Amino acid sequence: MKCLVTGGNVKVLGRAVHSLSRIGDELYLEPLDDGLSLRTVNSSRSAYACFLFAPLFFQLYQAASPGQDPLRCKILMKSFLSVFRSLAMLEKTVEKCCISLGGRSSLLVIQLHCKYGVRKTHNLSFQDCESLQAVFDPASCPHVLRAPAKLLGEAVLPFPPALAEVTLGIGRGRRVILRSYQEEEADSTVKAMMTEISIGEEDFQQLQAQEGVAITFCLKEFRGLLSFAESANLPLSIHFDAPGRPAIFAIKDSLLDGHFVLATLLEPSPHSPELRQPAPPLQAPSPPVTVAPTQRRKTKLSPVQCLGHPHPRSSVRCSSAPSWPRHTPPRAPAPC
Repeated sequence: MKCLVTGGNVKVLGRAVHSLSRIGDELYLEPLDDGLSLRTVNSSRSAYACFLFAPLFFQLYQAASPGQDPLRCKILMKSFLSVFRSLAMLEKTVEKCCISLGGRSSLLVIQLHCKYGVRKTHNLSFQDCESLQAVFDPASCPHVLRAPAKLLGEAVLPFPPALAEVTLGIGRGRRVILRSYQEEEADSTVKAMMTEISIGEEDFQQLQAQEGVAITFCLKEFRGLLSFAESANLPLSIHFDAPGRPAIFAIKDSLLDGHFVLATLLEPSPHSPELRQPAPPLQAPSPPVTVAPTQRRKTKLSPVQCLGHPHPRSSVRCSSAPSWPRHTPPRAPAPC
């Protein structure tokens, strides 16, 4: 496998890696005929993310050498992220990025061609693995929201960084409500402060959901995709069903597709009845509300079902391989 990324697409690739790093500790890289796939899943299988970069995204894309089967590999996310950690550096100094896998080298080689002839080569150890694919179908979800990523990004700004979950629902007047999620306290005298954002239906490109529906999902992963979609100026689609069913967040462009599948809380939000009350009009932005600490979450997220290629299973399976090598002798990088 060999691919060459040039110009501003290098930063786009870097931002995608940053988004994936919010979810999993391992990156599954798979060159396909229809593009390069980057996937990850978290340890509890409650979040899955995938970016597929079309061949047109690259100046050069070769999934496999003639007569060679495509390779699939699993890399430590921390190692791969270190190559693209500084987005400012990618934008200012990197002119092209070459990624090669296979051949005589047992390493994934990433070369950054910078200004003034500087070339940075990263040799990353990897494991052979099976394909990682979550089982999801956006068309099966009865509720769909689509809006500019900038709108949703501004909506989640008031929520504190430490907030774990957020509730998304449809209130009266078909206003979309985002509310910080807190579990019911055993002591009713303990009241957590809440943050709520209300957005009118006219601000959405598509709103196909009935009043009163609500789901609760993790905010950290949602922010990761929002950051990428906002930088790429792409609209974000949210497909969801009943509480406990995975919610699908999707972005689509002629050069790339992105899907985040997040588990939702099995039980409805304890505050969901409030979504049927008239939503207050939007006011001027106010300082973020600090959420009081609560007990450890008792309601668990439903796992995202995954497939292990080539045999479908309920959990991700990878081919047996040795543990991460402590040291691999350096090899000469493949020329780009």
